[in-house]
Amino acid sequence: MSNKTSTIECFYFKSVKVSISNLSSAVDITLDYININNCLYICVTDVNNLVNSYRRFKKLKLSINNSLLSLPDGRPLSIFGRLLSFKEIDRVAGPDYFNNMLERSNTEKITHCFIGDTEETLNRLVKKIKAEYPNVTIKGIYSPPFRNWSIDDNNEIVSNINKFNADVIWISFGGGKQEIWMNENCNNINRGIMVGIGAGFKWYLGDIKRAPLILQKLSLEWCYRLYQDPIRIKNYITSIPLFIKDSAILLILHYLKIKRIKAKGEIKE
Repeated sequence: MSNKTSTIECFYFKSVKVSISNLSSAVDITLDYININNCLYICVTDVNNLVNSYRRFKKLKLSINNSLLSLPDGRPLSIFGRLLSFKEIDRVAGPDYFNNMLERSNTEKITHCFIGDTEETLNRLVKKIKAEYPNVTIKGIYSPPFRNWSIDDNNEIVSNINKFNADVIWISFGGGKQEIWMNENCNNINRGIMVGIGAGFKWYLGDIKRAPLILQKLSLEWCYRLYQDPIRIKNYITSIPLFIKDSAILLILHYLKIKRIKAKGEIKE
């Protein structure tokens, strides 16, 4: 871990933050900020969450924009960033980020706790992590009740996180819900970096299979996910066409702006 914090750059897609990061820099930045004496959080932002945040849910947009990092989870977001000339950006898939954080923690003194999903899933998760990364320190697990949480339920989640006092707090409440929860509860948590990992525990356990590498590189992992979970079609048929349309408009406006600036001689070829 570095003794000084990294500089974090970002751009905004329809007023929603996307961090200019790649897998390596995302892990480095996370570890750099662990020793800050308060709680921060990281969003793993896919196209569906991005579109929902600027089209439908102001709370979600606010939550993403208040995060330490809004990682570009999805090839389309990283491609868009590169078309804006951000050469350092690359896809940061949640499962890859999770694995790399555990790998680094196996050689560095980084502690973890896991919040969300079922107790059975959490126990299997801990067993597998201990087998694959024996030097990783796990401070605790907590499975919140599966219902609309009361104030007492919410306080119990916060209390457990503070009791565990881990460096990295993995939150698996589902996309959208976890981002808003982290933003609303961050000030009640003493320290650590919360990461909204969605279905990351199930990815790691193999309950959800990753798409073949060729589909990942072709930005078609969503097709494979849809094959596994057809109920997601409602999200995809809405968010993907909107993202393509809005991306095209934003890129045209971006290149027209550059062309006008060049015409004025403010940018040299």
